[in-house]
Amino acid sequence: MRLMWKSLVLQAAIILVALCVGATAMYAWQARAAKAEDKSAAAPSSGMVDVIQDLHNKAHLDNLPVQVLETYN
Repeated sequence: MRLMWKSLVLQAAIILVALCVGATAMYAWQARAAKAEDKSAAAPSSGMVDVIQDLHNKAHLDNLPVQVLETYN
């Protein structure tokens, strides 16, 4: 009788650990997907690039010579 209880408790513990591991893996997977969406939704330019583009646009307004910017996308 005692052996049956030990076996039952061991099986329950294994199932409980498997459920916890599965829940943790699903949570990490969803968190990574949400983080990837945040990165793709963010603008690719940084603050310094915006400043340079503003200076470039102002140079056009002041009729100053402007270097042609090439995009490498």
